[in-house]
Amino acid sequence: MNITDEILNKYLDGELAADEILLVKKALQASEELQKRFNTLKLVHDNLFSLREDELSPAFTESVMSKITRKKFTVPKQQKYFIISIAAFITVLCLVVFGFSISAIISSSPASSESLDVLDTFAVLSSSLIDFIQQLFTGKGLSIIGSIFSLIIIISGYFFFEMQKRSKADLGNGHHI
Repeated sequence: MNITDEILNKYLDGELAADEILLVKKALQASEELQKRFNTLKLVHDNLFSLREDELSPAFTESVMSKITRKKFTVPKQQKYFIISIAAFITVLCLVVFGFSISAIISSSPASSESLDVLDTFAVLSSSLIDFIQQLFTGKGLSIIGSIFSLIIIISGYFFFEMQKRSKADLGNGHHI
């Protein structure tokens, strides 16, 4: 019988049959090298059983879970506020552009001495608005608008990822948000 470390471990654990135990004992008496291997395994075996597991307080799991739960609900709330603030900024920017367009159209429309009725005034203003928007969204105007929106997206992305990184760091360090 070839005595391997696996068989020696089973011998130490008491997992061998009676006839196998006799074979291992005879092999150990006959071989000094096998005895050295057995003594090394026995030392490791004894040390492993003498190790004590760390004990955690009963409130440890509850404490960890409450921190995770608290973090889970605070991070989305911050993200929601961030997204709302970016959406509000973009909305205000669009309103400013629209207001500027309207004021430019009104100031550039020819002042006539004859009084126009409401429908004629609306038709003149809407055609002027359409012309202005067409000019705004062609050539240089489109490039400028695209650049502004790209810059807004890049800046908001930067702040979003910084907030995510800070949230993860706070979660890892156990800080409260």
